[in-house]
Amino acid sequence: MNNLFTHGNSKHVTMRKVVFLFLIVMCFTVISVSAQIVSNGQSNFKRLSGATVVADQKNNPDFRVKEIELDAASIESQAQLIKLQFDNNKKIIRLQDTELIEDDAPAAGLPEGYKTYTKGPVEWVEDLKKGIIIKKILEIENPAATSARLVFKGMEVKGNREPLHLSLNGEKFIRPASIIAYPQARQYIDMAGLDRWFYVDVPVEKLRKGKNEILMWTESDSTSWRILIAHINEFKRGSLTRTSPNRSLKSSDGGKSWTDTRLGAMDLIDGEYSIRLSIDRFLSSGEYVSPLIDPVNGDNPLKRSSANLKMTLWPDFEEPSQTLAKAFIRFGSSPVIGDQSWTAWQPLERGREYSLADKHYMQWKAELSTSDPLKTPLIRRFRFTATWEDQSLNKGTGLQAQVINNGKIVEPSYPFSYENLNHLDLKKYREDHQLDKIVKGADSEFEVMMRLLNWAYRVPLTSDAYSWNWNNVTVSPVIAEGTGMPQLNGPFFKGRRMIEMCLYPNQALIGALLSMGYQARHINIHSEGESGHEVTEVWSNQLNKWIYMDSTRDYYYFNPETGIPFNLLEIHNLLAEQMPRVETWKRPFAPEMGEELVSKLKVAQRQGNNPFSIQKGGGTHILEIMGHFRIIPRNDFLSNPLPVPVHTGDTMWGWDGFLNWYDDVFPKRDEYQRYTNRASDFYQPLNQAKVYLNETRKPGVLKVEVDTFTPGGFDSFLVAVNNGEWLRRDQRSWDWGLQSGLNSIKVRAKNTRGILGPISELQVAYNP
Repeated sequence: MNNLFTHGNSKHVTMRKVVFLFLIVMCFTVISVSAQIVSNGQSNFKRLSGATVVADQKNNPDFRVKEIELDAASIESQAQLIKLQFDNNKKIIRLQDTELIEDDAPAAGLPEGYKTYTKGPVEWVEDLKKGIIIKKILEIENPAATSARLVFKGMEVKGNREPLHLSLNGEKFIRPASIIAYPQARQYIDMAGLDRWFYVDVPVEKLRKGKNEILMWTESDSTSWRILIAHINEFKRGSLTRTSPNRSLKSSDGGKSWTDTRLGAMDLIDGEYSIRLSIDRFLSSGEYVSPLIDPVNGDNPLKRSSANLKMTLWPDFEEPSQTLAKAFIRFGSSPVIGDQSWTAWQPLERGREYSLADKHYMQWKAELSTSDPLKTPLIRRFRFTATWEDQSLNKGTGLQAQVINNGKIVEPSYPFSYENLNHLDLKKYREDHQLDKIVKGADSEFEVMMRLLNWAYRVPLTSDAYSWNWNNVTVSPVIAEGTGMPQLNGPFFKGRRMIEMCLYPNQALIGALLSMGYQARHINIHSEGESGHEVTEVWSNQLNKWIYMDSTRDYYYFNPETGIPFNLLEIHNLLAEQMPRVETWKRPFAPEMGEELVSKLKVAQRQGNNPFSIQKGGGTHILEIMGHFRIIPRNDFLSNPLPVPVHTGDTMWGWDGFLNWYDDVFPKRDEYQRYTNRASDFYQPLNQAKVYLNETRKPGVLKVEVDTFTPGGFDSFLVAVNNGEWLRRDQRSWDWGLQSGLNSIKVRAKNTRGILGPISELQVAYNP
């Protein structure tokens, strides 16, 4: 398998060098042509990510002008969109257009110490029948909306034909039994008795400022509908700040008397009914933050010497009445955003000429807000003009840089909190389970991960659903006689799947990967009409990407044409391409055509040496569960044990801490607030070394600057020049003297666990 990950042979490298030298010759031709254009005095303004660089040779041959206009699609790329979204059809950036009103999410789930609901009435589920009415109060600051839905976590009893009666501020309506009104919504029928999220359109004109009263009841003599309760004791687990506001009430006498502390089938618990409102209207505020911008050199890692840099900037906003868009700017002389060379944020003055001296990097942001939730300000484009003097001392030398690979520093809209890889509990986990011996002799990073994957498949588990401390997930090791190693299950399980709930072996895997120095994370998948699944993604330095792993069955998915393992989004996108229609709760795809669709996917499954088929053992079926997915945007559960979801996976996921994926085929689900459809928000590159090559005041000498994102503990850089030995560099910048001809530099980051990041490689031609 590892041979599939190699990047080519020496013949390819030689050919690449020949092509590079050819490009250098062509570059001189382009410069000659450009000089002819410049002599005519033209300054073409190329729109939409374009640029024109002009030299005024008559007065100052070193004078340069660059004019750039970026449309919304261009400025969206690699930026942070916080509570904003990019509308690809209209080519605008605007406020997000759905707001969730809820007060139960931190505690949603099976409360600790209680039984699951599958074997009859339980304390934390309300059983609705004649005479019982439940009340939910949800507060809304501004009721303006285009539409809204009532969202609740509950279930119908098997074979139910009774409607659920509801009222919103006195306006009555019903949610009919699924088997009667929504026969294609098989998740409510085939999986009756298991909780799901339900969605009911509400009369939006009945919403009001302040308290909104929602009532639910049935007219059946026996239980027909059941509503889940977020236990008051679980709020401290799911949030550091939120508590139960006591806005859920119950009447057992048809509405004559009410209690807010004796909820549930046994009238024993306090908490909040999992009843929410999803309202279609714009959020009150959001923020756009651009990536690093170099107005002189753009994305070229070779930074030419310049002086007297001046810039004029024009963000193009549209601000309807009662909306506001404010722009801010900051500048720096280092590519490391926010270091001591950078200015503070300052209001951006449109049309003002900024004199920047040596601060040739910039970043801008926009704050969007509205006091009318039916209106949003818009970002349409961003335009700037830059002028400077070219002060390169390497003119006429053909100094050019070619990027073989350069690191990417991406700041997601929703930051991920990574674990300290030197945490003492990781050390304990690694030593208790003798993981160094498990991976001993592995000849690649990927082989190390494969051994840890198999170990997590076999390690005995405690089934502790409420702890995210990896040491609590696995059973205290028992040393086997003769081997001196902790005893493991297996080596195989009948039918392929190991015996515990899917969350636990994948928690064990995440802990093992972290303890060995690899950043990994939990990810949850599910589709309407199906149950869900808990899996793992790990950052592979060898492949320079996130990859999907599942220790429930000891396997992963890969591209059958390249052999490269997939991440979850890549598989999801293949599924979305096969979808004939948009997924909705009224007609989920999986019960109707799930098997047919996944049979068309060009996705292979790693069998390994397990005698039980992965395809027949669940690997193929799980492809049907990849319509929706979400992450907990952190893995630092040892450093910060809380907040965490309440027993994730036992009930439908409803915690407010998840970051959820959506797209045109699998739209947003109304029970969540935090969403993104941008891969850069989900798949942040790790352990990167981004190399910048700066001209100096000495011809043929470049100042190398390296930025890195190495979460969990950065140690140093390793550098190899002109195919020489790898040498340690503790500093982020140093001078590099070029030799005549072709030069090369390779840089990679090393973390404090000794794990090496992807290699950044650049080639530089220099002909003094």
